Amino acid sequence: MVAQHVTPKPKPPPNLHIPESTATVQVRVIDTNTLLHLNPLLFWQPAIPHFTGIHAPIYCFLLSNGTRHVVFDLGVRPDWHNYAPRVVALIEATTTVSPGNDVSSVLDADTSGLGIRSADIEAVIWSHSHFDHIGDVSRFPHSTELVVGPGVATASGLGYPSNHDAAVLDADTEGRVVREVSFEGPDSEGELEKGRRLTIGRFDAFDYFGDGSFYLLDAPGHAAGHMCGLARTAPASAQDGRPSSFVFMGADACHHLGVLRPSDYLPLPSSLALNKVLQGDVTAQPPCVSSGDLLHKYLASSASPFFRVARGPLFADYDAATETVTKIQELDAADNVFVLMAHDLSLRDKMPLFPQTINNWSTTGLKMDTRWLFCNDFLPALKENDKIE
Repeated sequence: MVAQHVTPKPKPPPNLHIPESTATVQVRVIDTNTLLHLNPLLFWQPAIPHFTGIHAPIYCFLLSNGTRHVVFDLGVRPDWHNYAPRVVALIEATTTVSPGNDVSSVLDADTSGLGIRSADIEAVIWSHSHFDHIGDVSRFPHSTELVVGPGVATASGLGYPSNHDAAVLDADTEGRVVREVSFEGPDSEGELEKGRRLTIGRFDAFDYFGDGSFYLLDAPGHAAGHMCGLARTAPASAQDGRPSSFVFMGADACHHLGVLRPSDYLPLPSSLALNKVLQGDVTAQPPCVSSGDLLHKYLASSASPFFRVARGPLFADYDAATETVTKIQELDAADNVFVLMAHDLSLRDKMPLFPQTINNWSTTGLKMDTRWLFCNDFLPALKENDKIE
């Protein structure tokens, strides 16, 4: 007999204190059709027997504020063997890449009539300097600036081949203005800093366009200078009382949604509710166990996530990484914030992709309809384990 599960009352989400603004950006999610294998042992814990990972996408973003356009992350360059030797060795030792396109080619080959080309991009923003996010900046003209997080320019230093042990290339920065975001401290040449401290939720934030349409958030733990993004996709409506809506670009703050959910704010729903959206037979009868029952059976608490970030080299500052996850959970709990992590396989065929915008996400039910789809990644493993038991 399947046990009955009681879903605890959600904890009310905190006030995020996002400054009011009527300014928005058009957000277009770019999927370059590159897939990257993520090994659970490297990225999240605890291990689930028979869950050997996922071949995950890498989402990049085109953000448009009027005639100003920036790109947040570039994914993996298709000719990844032309990365610095140190990076090539890392890829060969830890993952499998199924190459797709690069962001500049996606922009330049677009025939939709949008008309935004690589030459129109004022800046490429690296969420961090790992290979699956830096792409090939040299495909953009030298007029395109490179924006990085705190300490990244210093930590990266000289690229390859000037520095044979470098993880980036000389070509990434040659002839190009490189600016570091500073989340606090005085203005200085080469830094992007507005001179006052800004926080959103519990994140230190930087107002990129200066009008409240797009913020960069300091999100340490995974890598030096790791940043997330928060884009205002619709302004508040006084007529119906709706607040502004936002898309949160989580980059690699975690590599699977099971690190974020469930939470105190978003406990795992009932088995019946889960069965309506997940794989499996919703009418399963004993001895068959439904998908929802398997998930509840696996979790010790329906208000605790399935996973936590892995201890090891990919989360060099484990405590900071864990704290960043808790900050994201607070945004994830807000009805007006859509959390989009860089490698979320569950969203790939569910959300509009470039050249379409994702700005109307809040009126289409996208957030609610997809919230628990990530469980499909490991449900087959849970079912296999249940058979063995």
